[in-house]
Amino acid sequence: MTQVRKQLIHEMIVEEVKRYIRVNELQKGDKIPSMGELALKFGVSRTSIREALRQLEALHFLEIVNGKGILVKDANSHQIQTRIFIESEKTFLLQMCDVRRGLEGRAVELAAVRSTNEQISKMESNLKIYERLRILNEDTAKADLLFHRTLYEASHNPVLCKMIDSVYDSFHEFWQKPFGIQKIFEDTYYLHEDLFRNVKEREPKKASETVNQLIDIVEVSIKKLF
Repeated sequence: MTQVRKQLIHEMIVEEVKRYIRVNELQKGDKIPSMGELALKFGVSRTSIREALRQLEALHFLEIVNGKGILVKDANSHQIQTRIFIESEKTFLLQMCDVRRGLEGRAVELAAVRSTNEQISKMESNLKIYERLRILNEDTAKADLLFHRTLYEASHNPVLCKMIDSVYDSFHEFWQKPFGIQKIFEDTYYLHEDLFRNVKEREPKKASETVNQLIDIVEVSIKKLF
């Protein structure tokens, strides 16, 4: 069977915005078109533009400043890019789970060694918000993301964090867009508690094992769906 390459819309927009910056020779502090103008220019939704801008901001190409707009931060920022050829959504998602095990497992190991007291407190606060929303049966996605983001930042390895962000965004968008499913696995709050405790108690091996348990649940969900 011939393999078909699928490139996410926001990834294409990222490339177009970077090309716009290069062609117009924009420098640090220069302004690019607004979100609405970019949506019209590329003929896509504001959601796709927002996702692309978030990625460019994470890569330090752009910064969004209230009252000023979208500004070039570093037109020469280095990054790691990949083009993935896939034959099915299932294959892609399962392969991404393998990548997540490696990246996120290593990040939590480092976090268990390097996290500061301030980061530990921030993780705990995000976890409490997560728990409250879960009890109220409300959307926990944002609280979950904030918890994990703080956790990975505690690795004090910005390259690793950027790679995890890229993989996380691709995984979740690829899951949601074809299937329209927001919640991708059963309640795993108890594992988040374990993960937090592992990091707080400086147990890198246990933290990595907990990440593997989380990914196990995601893999089971993927296999059940297809």
